[in-house]
Amino acid sequence: MNWQRWCCLGWLGISIAGAAIAQSKPTADQKRTIRVGIALMENRSGRPVTRDWDRDQLVRDLQRVRNDRKSSIILEVVPLEAASQEAAGAEARQKNCQYFVLTTMVDPRRESGISAGPDGIARAPVIVGNSRLEQMVAIEFLILDASDLRKVADGTSTAPVEENNDIRAADEAMQMTARRVASELRKEHPPTID
Repeated sequence: MNWQRWCCLGWLGISIAGAAIAQSKPTADQKRTIRVGIALMENRSGRPVTRDWDRDQLVRDLQRVRNDRKSSIILEVVPLEAASQEAAGAEARQKNCQYFVLTTMVDPRRESGISAGPDGIARAPVIVGNSRLEQMVAIEFLILDASDLRKVADGTSTAPVEENNDIRAADEAMQMTARRVASELRKEHPPTID
């Protein structure tokens, strides 16, 4: 009789553990949506840039990766008309975005240096391993919390220019940027401490 009780308890334990595992996986009801605004691209490079086209390219690329089967977060991407941090932050809040992304096309350097543009001076990204930097496209990105303008993540995506095709290289760098931005937004971020 004792072995029957142990069998029942074992079966009950396995059933409870299975139910707990099933509940821990995200379902359609447990998925949450994050609204992210994409600002117009700034240009600190010597390359021609169409700000709204490049912003729209990032919006399209993020919409392609908005769902991830392994993540409970769905990205809702919103284009913004502003480019500066303050103006984009205000527009993102107005459009109920939790985060917004600033992008800047820059000229890569072999050693640390500065890059000047219409909105001021910033450090230029250092690219290691390519002997011909003039054949690289670099896009810096900055993800900010719309509520308090706190930096969530930043980085640089680069792509080689092949056959003098800057547009294809910029598209590749933007696709890499979209994957990195989506990955960062799906991470758990620490709460803001007031």
